[in-house]
Amino acid sequence: MSRAVSERLSVAEFEQRYLGKNAELWRGEVRETMPAGFRHGKIALHIGAAIHEFVRRHQLGVAFAAETGFVVRTPAGESVLAPDVAFIRKERLPETDLPSGFCPIVPDLVVEVVSPNETESAVREKAQEWLAGGVQVVWVVDPQRRVVEVWRAEGQVQVLSENDTLDGAPVLEGLRIPLKEVFEEGLGR
Repeated sequence: MSRAVSERLSVAEFEQRYLGKNAELWRGEVRETMPAGFRHGKIALHIGAAIHEFVRRHQLGVAFAAETGFVVRTPAGESVLAPDVAFIRKERLPETDLPSGFCPIVPDLVVEVVSPNETESAVREKAQEWLAGGVQVVWVVDPQRRVVEVWRAEGQVQVLSENDTLDGAPVLEGLRIPLKEVFEEGLGR
């Protein structure tokens, strides 16, 4: 859930005032966010850990955890969005250290886990914003419906059920995540 703050800011102003806080910048408008819930965090970590391990093992680039701010530029304006998980290919990363502030490089893959209080239209709008900003693939994970929507830059949306396997192609060729494991309930799984 997010709450709009009336003042409009540039990316630089937003970074100066909000770096490290629960907020995103949506085309100049600050949207404060609430921390995620138990199930949301468990699912995001499960997917993030699978991506991180695959990326590390194959030396493909860098996986990023929740709340990492990425600058997203679209014709509609500049935003700073924080996905639950993100990945950038190594050939797109700087040869020096990563910046200490918001990442100016849009990810290749973004994972958004839907919170119980998020509207379907808000989630779809965010997925479209990521794609308009240059992301190749967005995985929208919906714990309530137990589905994952795979949004691709070419405009296709594929819906996978908990009995399917999430495939990392074309960004992470060879990565396969059984969704039954992602949606399992309980601790220690």
